[in-house]
Amino acid sequence: MKNYEILEHTADLKIRAYGENLEKVFSNFLKAMVEVCQPEIDSSSLISRKIQIKAESLESLLIDFLSEIIYLMDVNKEIYTRAELMIKGNKLKGEIKGQKVKRFQTEIKAATWHDLKIEKKDNLWTATVLFDI
Repeated sequence: MKNYEILEHTADLKIRAYGENLEKVFSNFLKAMVEVCQPEIDSSSLISRKIQIKAESLESLLIDFLSEIIYLMDVNKEIYTRAELMIKGNKLKGEIKGQKVKRFQTEIKAATWHDLKIEKKDNLWTATVLFDI
């Protein structure tokens, strides 16, 4: 099973992530963002950040999570490649891990609500998000 795919879009970035559970789907968005951003890694040292989000809905939780990741990437000049997450209802708690970055080839500006979709079919979760770049 593939973790994610980058879908065609005329002006922005559209990613579909897959997983056997929501935690895996959310984590797979991080992997896709690394591929898209093509970071120039600053050092080999690993960094770790705690993350906690509460939202009104599952869709809001995903957008809030991705927005927080984009914010942290921009402010801290870091890229996150792994996540240990626990999602219960509309609450997310966990830890993201990554590395410092000198620069990004492509910068993601925002996760949008346009064409947002989260669904479970045959024990497989999928989520599709359109990002402004």
